[in-house]
Amino acid sequence: MRFAVNTHHRQLAVAAVLLTAFLALGVADVALAGTSDVGQNVGREIKTWATALLLGVAALVAIPILAKRDVSGGLSLVLLVVLVGGFVYAPGAVKSVIDGLWRAISG
Repeated sequence: MRFAVNTHHRQLAVAAVLLTAFLALGVADVALAGTSDVGQNVGREIKTWATALLLGVAALVAIPILAKRDVSGGLSLVLLVVLVGGFVYAPGAVKSVIDGLWRAISG
């Protein structure tokens, strides 16, 4: 009995192979970094992913909130995006605010 592969499965397999090859080529530069730069490269990679994904994920999460017209859920999402966005887009400003709060607390 022959194994029949339909067109949909073949397209998914080709897409998976292409995605894997693309990711392997994109990560190769980070993986070949010197051992002393590993922490900096990981931090840079996380920042790149966070800046690229933050607003997209927030938009996807906002769809059901908008569909239900949930004001409190929308405000919570806005507050969360502003908070996480501060860490992602302005780490220097967040660091100075945390330092200032710590100095005020510790005296």
